[in-house]
Amino acid sequence: KNLSRENKYFTINDTVRGDGHYYRFLIKSPHGEYDVLSTRDVFKTCHEIRVIEEYRATKEGGEAWNAAGGSLKNIGRGAKQIVKEPKESAKAFARAGGKLMRSIGRFFKKQGEGKPEEKAGDGTDRDKGGEGFFVGKHARQFAAEVGLDVYTDNPYAQALIQEVAKARSHGSIGTSVGLFFLTPIQGLGLLSNALTPNGFDAETEKLICEEAPSELRYVLTEKYKADLGVECNDGSPIKALLDNPNYSPREQAYLYCYFKRLAKPETGDGVEGLPGVIEHLGKVKLPVAATFAVNQMELLLAYQKYENNLTRLITAANVVGGMTGKQEQLFIVPYDMAGNTAEMKDFLTEIAKSAKTQGAKGTQLWLVGDAMSDFISEAKSRGITVKKNALLLPHFAPGDT
Repeated sequence: KNLSRENKYFTINDTVRGDGHYYRFLIKSPHGEYDVLSTRDVFKTCHEIRVIEEYRATKEGGEAWNAAGGSLKNIGRGAKQIVKEPKESAKAFARAGGKLMRSIGRFFKKQGEGKPEEKAGDGTDRDKGGEGFFVGKHARQFAAEVGLDVYTDNPYAQALIQEVAKARSHGSIGTSVGLFFLTPIQGLGLLSNALTPNGFDAETEKLICEEAPSELRYVLTEKYKADLGVECNDGSPIKALLDNPNYSPREQAYLYCYFKRLAKPETGDGVEGLPGVIEHLGKVKLPVAATFAVNQMELLLAYQKYENNLTRLITAANVVGGMTGKQEQLFIVPYDMAGNTAEMKDFLTEIAKSAKTQGAKGTQLWLVGDAMSDFISEAKSRGITVKKNALLLPHFAPGDT
């Protein structure tokens, strides 16, 4: 993707640092600064910034932002920066947006949801954005109208969503805003909640908008049973997945969507191995791992839609992959970069072992981002072929959904 680094909404600093497997970006906007980890989150954050800036320029949006701005002032200067760092997300939010998120948390408690909070591995509650009988309904509706993720961890976007929802529940702001106020930005689509153009699904978005988190999980339980023949009993892998607090409701809904499209229950000629993947994904311990897992499934589905040669899903080295009709392993990993580090050497060792276990004739490792030459050479010595910048391949180009 080619995103303009500077416009009236934001400026992306020219200095981009490597941080583990991801690039780190500094973004300035009129309402605050952002320190964002990973290319994927850059596009989502830039879309959120654009929505905030353009919506608050409207009369109704300005009123909502002023109310949200009051909350920002009340919680102190710590909310001027949002930091998205998987390894230190809890600490980062305590320093940056933590006070605001606690303020939002207190607001939700006032809505009387009446359920004990289920915290993710980093201490956050990923259901909060869409909870609440009245306010939650309006929050989900507004977020859908402007292409935001109602469960976003961006405290500025959450503050705007909640203020609009509160005003709508009181009847002081009308509904059906739509996207009419958004002007085009080079390289940035209307929806930036997916890695691939075809990662968006209208039926799934409708489900996310209409159902509160608890109801959504119930609906998904019924869908797994009816469409995929998977029973959600106590102790079952699917119940462990649906009850895992590290996934946001949006991610849970899209996992079902990707599973169903890969399994093709209506024709019976889909990919096998789904039970093992469900069990694997139900064990993730952190939100970053949950998001990583959803990204992998989206990429595998996009690949399958283009090639239609995956026969079975597999897991190795804590990643999901597939076996192709050529008896090759395929792993598509959403890393911004891969170097010849000890960690990545261990990763190569594990997928090489998997190749022997699976009786594979070869292994393809596709990376969303770049790969260092020494890593490519190391992989080749183990019988693994690396493709970098995978999103530039035709498999992930726009097409009919």
